[in-house]
Amino acid sequence: MGAAGKDLHGHGKRHSFNSPSAAVSDGGYGLPPHPVRIRPGQKFWSRSSPGRRRLPIVVGAIHRGNVDARRTDRLRERVTVSLPRLSATRPDGQGEHYQFIAWTPRRYRTWAVVVDVDGDRLILVLPEWHPARPVRFPTRLLPAGCRHGAWLAVKADLSATSAARLNLDGLAACEDPGRSRCPLPVWLAAR
Repeated sequence: MGAAGKDLHGHGKRHSFNSPSAAVSDGGYGLPPHPVRIRPGQKFWSRSSPGRRRLPIVVGAIHRGNVDARRTDRLRERVTVSLPRLSATRPDGQGEHYQFIAWTPRRYRTWAVVVDVDGDRLILVLPEWHPARPVRFPTRLLPAGCRHGAWLAVKADLSATSAARLNLDGLAACEDPGRSRCPLPVWLAAR
């Protein structure tokens, strides 16, 4: 007499890789917009790949107007995409030819904006992570002299699916990086 599920892949055992992974867009904030600048570690999905499976790619290096990337399957095939094609956007802020998916897990240098201060807690927004998601942070860990509207240079794990997992570190006051490097936050405090 055979066991139930014996002929199934993995012999009927449940596997976590069959479930979709959590994403930064979860929580009702919508998809993060297409990145303003292309950086190593970003993952994209091709909107059109005729005759092929559409596998996500991970940006490796950028040089001479081209992006060297690798597919995310077992073969890790190399792919070269032109930088203008990868960074092209539609009117709704999403990618025209490639959809931005996520970041690879590692710490990135990025920026944060203080959007609300409330006593011993404040709210930051990391526009490169998601311009509409608030990040609650203790005021005592902020550099001296920072107030509403201040920009901060930070290190964070932008692959995090929740604000608590960003692991903000190395906060330092800085100037506004400009729209060519970092989008504006769109989060508004609910009052």
